[in-house]
Amino acid sequence: MRTVTKSEAEQNWASVLDSAAQEPVRIQQSGQDVILVSAAEFEEAQRLLHRKRVRALQRVRLRAAAEAKANGFSEEMLPELLAR
Repeated sequence: MRTVTKSEAEQNWASVLDSAAQEPVRIQQSGQDVILVSAAEFEEAQRLLHRKRVRALQRVRLRAAAEAKANGFSEEMLPELLAR
């Protein structure tokens, strides 16, 4: 297990993540463990972030569709609008 200080992690985050793909990385501040980064935890965080972004995009899509409908637009009008 690799151990780095918080300052080292901040300055070399890409290196920390690269190491975490191979082995857990312990980040310490003032000699105390702050966080443990591992490939599995990183992948799970990435999945959660992706889901959060997908849900946010779905909300934007639904709001845009509702606004378009309220302004008299329909899907039938879309090909003409896109051809312009």
